[in-house]
Amino acid sequence: MVISCNCLPGGASLHELVRRECIERIDIRFCRNDAAEGADETCIITCVPAEAEFATSYGITDIGEAIAIHDVDLNASGADELATACRALFVTILDARRDPPDAAQRHQAEQDALSALHRSVE
Repeated sequence: MVISCNCLPGGASLHELVRRECIERIDIRFCRNDAAEGADETCIITCVPAEAEFATSYGITDIGEAIAIHDVDLNASGADELATACRALFVTILDARRDPPDAAQRHQAEQDALSALHRSVE
């Protein structure tokens, strides 16, 4: 199963994001909507996996920042999709560790990302 991570910013690839942001770890948050039925607002809380309605996988950077990678509803196919997204992130992190960016490469990648964001806003 090939997955397109649905939280990546501005069309970035998973590989680009992992290298640019120096993602080192994976975190998964299992959540449910705890608002009363029929309420206009949602109340999202983190819960144990058995009670979860959806999950989000995050990449954790070297400075501890969490970057959302993929959201998934936990229905029949959602668990497989979550596993596939986490596996892709894990493999990408391992690949990036084999050839980590130096400070100059990281700075250039950040500048390129800012320039692309600025161009898309114009």
